Amino acid sequence: MKKNTMIIPYLLTIILLSSSIFTGTVFAQTEEDAKLLFSQANEHFVNGEYKQAIIIYDDILEIAPNNISTLKMKGIVHSNLEEHDKSLKQFFKVLQYRPNDVTSLTGMGVGFGNLGEYQEAMSYFDKAIKEKPDSTVIKNYKEFVEKVILKYPYTPTEKPKGLEREYPTSIPEWIKPIAKWWSEGNIEDVEFISALLYLIENKIIQIPPVETQSITEDRIPEWIKNNAGWWADEQIDDTAFVSGIQYLIENGLITVNIKDTTQSQEELDREFYFFEKYLRDISKNIFKETRYIEFPNPSHDVIKKFLRDYLKWNFEEEAKKASSKFPDPTYEIVDEKVIIYYKVFINEQPTGLPLDHVSTLKNSFVFWEEQELSTNNQKAKMKFEIINLKHEANVWVTWVVRDLGEGVLGHAHIGKGIVEVTLGDYNCDGSFQLYDVKSVEAIMTHELGHSIGLKHVTEKNNIMYSSYTPSYAYCLLS
Repeated sequence: MKKNTMIIPYLLTIILLSSSIFTGTVFAQTEEDAKLLFSQANEHFVNGEYKQAIIIYDDILEIAPNNISTLKMKGIVHSNLEEHDKSLKQFFKVLQYRPNDVTSLTGMGVGFGNLGEYQEAMSYFDKAIKEKPDSTVIKNYKEFVEKVILKYPYTPTEKPKGLEREYPTSIPEWIKPIAKWWSEGNIEDVEFISALLYLIENKIIQIPPVETQSITEDRIPEWIKNNAGWWADEQIDDTAFVSGIQYLIENGLITVNIKDTTQSQEELDREFYFFEKYLRDISKNIFKETRYIEFPNPSHDVIKKFLRDYLKWNFEEEAKKASSKFPDPTYEIVDEKVIIYYKVFINEQPTGLPLDHVSTLKNSFVFWEEQELSTNNQKAKMKFEIINLKHEANVWVTWVVRDLGEGVLGHAHIGKGIVEVTLGDYNCDGSFQLYDVKSVEAIMTHELGHSIGLKHVTEKNNIMYSSYTPSYAYCLLS
């Protein structure tokens, strides 16, 4: 270590887990060929070399057109390149085979949001959040779309009739006597449900699919039986009777396992044809309406704002200097306890940032104010005051998007001086992606700990541990 007057900033490093990003099987002429191709494409991907990655993904898809992992990665690449119609086509193909794939459902929501089809985007985010209820990324996108829908009413593009899967209701006449007997109590509930299961699973009765609710019932309501009797007497139509069957499935009174639901390739191709037509119709509407579009992932706009006025948002030059020129914090002793007062200057931030980090800084203050530390063998407590005069502040705080060094999330002088915290990085998918609010708050709390004189510790659960893995606010691979 050099002997000089500079206090070396403590660095909070990031754990990179890029190898866990890519999962799934690919097929090529040999298994080794597939692994090599996919590995090469992903190497380009994480470096942001998207055009080169697409060329290799296309080579894989020439051999295995429906390879799920490759389609997903290609969809994310197109999304990052802002080629949203192409991105949507890749995710749509994935969902044809895996309707509950969370990445593709979220990708569809992002794609439609970027085309200004916010209602359609919301429908996919709703599906995604059902599959992954704790996802911060999906919640951020949902919150964004909800706000935009309130701000900018618009007319959604009508879907082609052939795009929505049709489930014709078909109930043979000979079922009616059975339904009548059940409604009159001549058949036990167990017998009727067993008969219904057989008829549904073997597609003798065809009904539109429904999802089972998380809260289920254990008793069949009387109105279902009444419906069955009225339907048998032709007082209500097939649709009304089917609604009763759907209710039984929705509420867990019937567990259906329909055999052979796979669509033929011809059906899949037809569905994809209508999806492409839907995208073309959306493009026409955007042109006709000069539709106002707010992009769901603000990461790229954020980095542009920071780079536009670099010196204003960064304390880079001050960070290189010693912190000795900063005034020392004041203190007083109350009841044999040292109360240390820190004056903090918070740097101005670009307008319109999507995530509120200034308010969460107060959480970091509260965290340290609640701790009881020690100094010179005396108990100590911290107090923070936000001020507007830089020359009087003991600590300057700012958030940045510049590269602080490989894997570095933030840095701070020890005891007083500069605190800088990064808002995101390029490690998730090769493009700049913002961290989520909780991650930025954790990094800020750590760096603020250095600014009040704390060093790194070896306990992994301690806020002053040297390594931390942030989560992302909008990255599809998060």
